[in-house]
Amino acid sequence: MIIPTFPTWESAESNRRSEHTALRKRMLSGEWAGDLTIALQENFSILREDAIGKPDMSSNVFKQTTQALTALYMEAPTIISSGESSELTRNGGLLDNSGLWPLMQRVQYYTIGMRECLLRVDVNDTDDPTGLSYRIVTADMIEAHATISDPGTPLVIKEFRLRTECATGDLIWTIDHFDITNPMNPIYKITTTGTKKKDLTVEYLGSEQSGEFYPYIGQDKKPFLPYSLYHAEIHGGLFDPYYNRELIEGSLQASTFYSYWGHLAKDASHPQRYALGVKVAGLNVVKTASGTESKGVVETDPSSILMFTPDLDEATGVQPQFGHYVAGADIDKMLEAIVIYERGLAALSGIKAADVQKASGDPRSGYAIAISRSSQREVQRKFSPSMRRGDLNTITISAKISNMWLGTNLPESGYSIKYYNIPLSPEEMRATMDDLSRKIDMGLISKIDAVMILNPEYDRNDARNHLLNVKQENII
Repeated sequence: MIIPTFPTWESAESNRRSEHTALRKRMLSGEWAGDLTIALQENFSILREDAIGKPDMSSNVFKQTTQALTALYMEAPTIISSGESSELTRNGGLLDNSGLWPLMQRVQYYTIGMRECLLRVDVNDTDDPTGLSYRIVTADMIEAHATISDPGTPLVIKEFRLRTECATGDLIWTIDHFDITNPMNPIYKITTTGTKKKDLTVEYLGSEQSGEFYPYIGQDKKPFLPYSLYHAEIHGGLFDPYYNRELIEGSLQASTFYSYWGHLAKDASHPQRYALGVKVAGLNVVKTASGTESKGVVETDPSSILMFTPDLDEATGVQPQFGHYVAGADIDKMLEAIVIYERGLAALSGIKAADVQKASGDPRSGYAIAISRSSQREVQRKFSPSMRRGDLNTITISAKISNMWLGTNLPESGYSIKYYNIPLSPEEMRATMDDLSRKIDMGLISKIDAVMILNPEYDRNDARNHLLNVKQENII
């Protein structure tokens, strides 16, 4: 089927945000060849671009650094509830069976790269739903609004979605429109895009879904949105699309450099030959890839013999001369300059310089993003507050939808979450234990402090209870 042209929002700012966020998404998902082609056109003339040939997509610092920072869901987190919630949170429970935690690796990846990402929570799309389902909704597909008093909590969400038109079977863009600004009259409708929107709610859902028919109502009788919004950083608003834009633009620029370097390696890394007083015989006139220019070429290989004829335009009696200049480009120095440029880009993402390591001992080799365990733990601590907020909202929405559609009686609040901590390596553990032992012996810290250092997720009560349990178990 033919996918129709992507629609636009009514707000110019929403369109500008959506366009830039879509660029980030393309660079994260490998669909940025067209963007690199545009960057080459902006940097080079038509003839130079034709000489460069196929763009080189082998380098994408933005994607590499985003992958390196995605470390929070290497293992499934532990969910704790104040009430009975095993059906939702236990191993083999609703969250586990839905594949939520493996999916969250991709959610965090998009959240870090695009600054925001959403999850749409629903039940299995069957006649007899038995479980929950989660769908990633990237920020470029969303328009949202909040109140001035609570600018970080969306009350209105509009999502662009592709659907099959019932009458023709063609794909069309539609809008899923949710609005709980007025709790007494919540809105859920499906409309066409454009200025004159046609209501398609009954056509796709079978009945009206607004007002008293609004399907998402919790046990507290309040309407809610079936979306959970994730932020890379809590910033007091709904969207933060342009943060660290320099990294995205710089990654595209680095790829243009690599594309140009490939051209120089193929066409200018050898001595440049010249001839005076003669012409190469047998030139063939061919058009460039753009079709707007022509040039004369002669195909050669190691077994061919080049033929020359006198150049009649030159003065009579000129002795033919042949020679060569040095190579047109020093590709080693250029490659070294590019990788240094990329290393600076990686620093923009917040990755330590020590974690941007050479792929080999050769100073001209490319740089690899290789985060150490200690840096991964720092990354986990950095992103856990903002991701925790989104996760707890996802769990709450999941419980509400499960109670509504699956007949469960789960608590709809009171959840907490503990993320998997990357364990210390044997060398790190020995160094840490030696350091803590010395500090305890010197009276600089208590055993409770030591337990909290070893278990950053513990508060003082948790650490105290841990020590009491250890003491009691050692008595037995």
